Amino acid sequence: MSPYDHDTLGRLIAGLPPVPHGWILAAQELPAARRGIDDIVDRAVADAAYRERVVADLESALAEVGVEPTPPILAELRERFRSL
Repeated sequence: MSPYDHDTLGRLIAGLPPVPHGWILAAQELPAARRGIDDIVDRAVADAAYRERVVADLESALAEVGVEPTPPILAELRERFRSL
């Protein structure tokens, strides 16, 4: 068990600097991006023609579902398609 009580932990946390604004934006955008990636992969599993089109142009597939094709998101999709 930790030697800190709730009040002490609250004071310690309150003393931390605020998180960078970019972290907040990323946290807000992550659920929608995850859903978009999952939708693309699910559709690609079910439809070989769609899968070929997506693999050939990941950026367009992401744009279709409203997700910005950032390098981490593109890497995630490439990794997911490697395992199909």
